[in-house]
Amino acid sequence: MSGVSPFSRTRLMNIRSALIATALMLGAICAAAQGLKIGYVDRTRVLNESAPAKQAMAALLKEFAPREKQIKDLQKQISAAQAQLEKEQNTTPPSEQEAKAQTVQTMMRQSDRMAISYTQDFEVRKNEERAKLVAHANAVIKAIAEAGKFDLILQEATYNSRRIDITDQVIKEMARRPGTKPK
Repeated sequence: MSGVSPFSRTRLMNIRSALIATALMLGAICAAAQGLKIGYVDRTRVLNESAPAKQAMAALLKEFAPREKQIKDLQKQISAAQAQLEKEQNTTPPSEQEAKAQTVQTMMRQSDRMAISYTQDFEVRKNEERAKLVAHANAVIKAIAEAGKFDLILQEATYNSRRIDITDQVIKEMARRPGTKPK
């Protein structure tokens, strides 16, 4: 009788079978991975550098330019009123000076409200345009993936190789394809 019990022999056989199965699975995974085509898109670059993104930002700035001018004009009026108030400080009666100071304070509050409203409205419109850009970019990425027979396209990664980066291709294709036009 050999020095190994039948129980130990069975256990060694199970371990050996598990190791062989693991090796076969790793081989199959490596073989499958060799045929896997992966791409990476830098979403930030697409949303900042693509022609539609630049057009959307230009349209937003144009849309909000009149409101921005209103705010700047009001701020100039406030500065002029403050300078006038300081200039006439010694020559005007205190009650008139107080009334002018309150007028300046009212103008400042109005300017603050206008600036807050402007910022909020601009952000809402910017987010609307960004959503359109994301939809357009995703359609372009899908078309590139199908045409290039990609198995996987990633838009977020801790690390990516320049070899799999298709961001430039997406940016160029977005410029060629008609997307949603900015308002």
